[in-house]
Amino acid sequence: MLSLVLSIVLLGLLIYSIVGLILLLRIVTGVYRYDHFEKKKITDALVMSMLVILIINLGQLLLSFKLPVDFPGFIYPGGYYNGGLITNDPLHFDSFLFDCSIFGICYGITGVRFGQAKSKKTF
Repeated sequence: MLSLVLSIVLLGLLIYSIVGLILLLRIVTGVYRYDHFEKKKITDALVMSMLVILIINLGQLLLSFKLPVDFPGFIYPGGYYNGGLITNDPLHFDSFLFDCSIFGICYGITGVRFGQAKSKKTF
């Protein structure tokens, strides 16, 4: 049961990491021209995601002092030889994909905060 819940959570983070990666590629390549509102939304999402990533990494660092030495962290650079990008055995999420998922989530939050989210109109 616990492995099913972890798989669902990791799948959700994977979906948001794909969204964040696409957003980063759009920003870096400069394919789309952004208006002032969209630039403000992107910069706010980048700032918010940087703060969240720093807090999570600080928490993981503090946990490493309390936990046994052989206990692996949840977020670290993975790869093919280190067990894959996202795995349940051991519980692991690649750091780049995790950062992209945090950026995707923060971009969605700033969209809601700025009132860009689609809302259902009831009559």
